[in-house]
Amino acid sequence: MSTDSQPHDSTSKPARSALGLVVLIVLIDLLGFSLVMPLLGFFGDRFKLDGWQVGLLFAAFPICQLVAGPILGRLSDRYGRRPVLVFSQAGTAVSFVIMGLAGDFTTLLLGRMLDGFSGGNILVAQAYIADVTRPEDRARGMGMIGMAFGLGFVLGPLIGGLLVGLPVSPEWALSIPFLAAAGFSTLALLLVILRLPESLPRGARPRDKARVASWRGLLDVFRLEGVGTLATLAFLSVAAWAVLEGTFALFLERRMGWSSRSASYAFAAAGLVSAIVQGGMIRPLTKRYSEIRLVMAGAVLAGIGFAIAASLSGASAVPLAAAIVLAAAGSGLTAPCISGLVSRITPASEQGAVFGTLVSIQTLARIVSYMLGNVLLARVSPSAPYWLAAAVYAVVLALGAAKAGRLADAVRRSGETAGA
Repeated sequence: MSTDSQPHDSTSKPARSALGLVVLIVLIDLLGFSLVMPLLGFFGDRFKLDGWQVGLLFAAFPICQLVAGPILGRLSDRYGRRPVLVFSQAGTAVSFVIMGLAGDFTTLLLGRMLDGFSGGNILVAQAYIADVTRPEDRARGMGMIGMAFGLGFVLGPLIGGLLVGLPVSPEWALSIPFLAAAGFSTLALLLVILRLPESLPRGARPRDKARVASWRGLLDVFRLEGVGTLATLAFLSVAAWAVLEGTFALFLERRMGWSSRSASYAFAAAGLVSAIVQGGMIRPLTKRYSEIRLVMAGAVLAGIGFAIAASLSGASAVPLAAAIVLAAAGSGLTAPCISGLVSRITPASEQGAVFGTLVSIQTLARIVSYMLGNVLLARVSPSAPYWLAAAVYAVVLALGAAKAGRLADAVRRSGETAGA
């Protein structure tokens, strides 16, 4: 058979090359994204913004992505992954230029919204990986995306801190990192245009135009067997992990007395652990254990890690290190295994739409978690968000155990359908 007749043969050299290239593109894109995220709040001082305006700057991206994600996924199912990746990368590059050169709050907000509306890079990359890998290898492919996330969120803030410290005028100190982020996105765009082949076979593209950009089509996603359960697991696990993303720096400051520099090292450590798990351990683990069992194991590890963090009462680094390692390793297991299960039970023509919906659900989880976690930290105690996260991971464990049999049946039936 020709290579074209085996789009999921991950052992072929073209498939491996495309897989590595799309992971590289994601890493470059995430370097730009994570480079500027820690700096957004400082625009409050530059433009004399109220607190709600600073909050809106942070929320604008996930809110707009929540709306656009499923639509971009549907469009990638119809027109191919590559055109949507080109649109997404171009929009991201332009948005960083707008934010870097913004002279007022409104312009900055518009740039942030454009970034969110064009932010289909990750969901389309996930669908691309599903196109070029065999079902049994997809968890490893999703793990490589997770590894790119981990490395990106370690290196990006460090690069941003170096750029902010450059000897330039105060007016340009915040702008340079945004322009550098635009450069990263432009590099990713060029790689898509010049090197990345289309992954979706023409025969797999749906012909029903009414389902493109259709909210009714989004509801159809949840009628696919097992997808609703996996979407719930994704929402809960991301909401729990996002507690750390949104509150960890303040938690370390108030509970441990750490500086922002020390907190950045803690974030880097978490990113490295997650990258190691997702990039190096997922493949051998999925060969030995089912993905749903790994999801449950990840929930146990992360839940214990968050409980240790919530119990911290002094400045000892040993229990904190244990909490970081367990929480990051647990999250590193759950995320790619849930994505791998979704890809295995989803028909090829629906991969983009399903991952678009999944990304939107995860985005909603982050919005809720960022807001709720910070309210609990400020009004209850620094430990409260972490006890909540531990409880949510317990729910993930219980739901995974209750639905494990049905998910296994869904995976088996999807394999029988694909082989028919």
